[in-house]
Amino acid sequence: MPLGAEINRRDFKVIFLDVGLMVRALGLSLLEFEKAEDIMLVNSGSVCEQFIGQHLLAAREFFDEPEVYCWMRHKKSSNAEVDYIFPEGPRGIPVEVKAGKSGTLKSLHLFLREKKGSLGIRFNSDVPSLMTDRTNLPDGQNVHYRLLSLPLYMAGNLRRILKEII
Repeated sequence: MPLGAEINRRDFKVIFLDVGLMVRALGLSLLEFEKAEDIMLVNSGSVCEQFIGQHLLAAREFFDEPEVYCWMRHKKSSNAEVDYIFPEGPRGIPVEVKAGKSGTLKSLHLFLREKKGSLGIRFNSDVPSLMTDRTNLPDGQNVHYRLLSLPLYMAGNLRRILKEII
């Protein structure tokens, strides 16, 4: 902390003003949604990231400048990206967004190891949970952490839930 101290201006994430504007910019209309039998789109991951990004911006204190952070690591054989870093107290908490119920959290694990973090957040389409986990990274190191997993629709409650578990 502060998260802005580690900003690399070449690495950033674009967030539209609104999910609806993003979907429209992708060329989709309401009529196409109504006709579709399966509305899961090829870009559903991007739409979910947009949705969570908007809620993280809105979760800031009213007097704070609206900002979101992400984390990208560029290494020759091991690139990594954490979707968002949520500032909470003296730490930054990594946030991963998954469109479905599952997905790997390799980048989150690398972030927690490099930044010596103990809590990660995952937004997905599964039920809420808080678990303690341990994972082995490819270099043989273990990462012990707690994972707060929330459904996408609970993004607006993140600050309140974090106050309960921290």
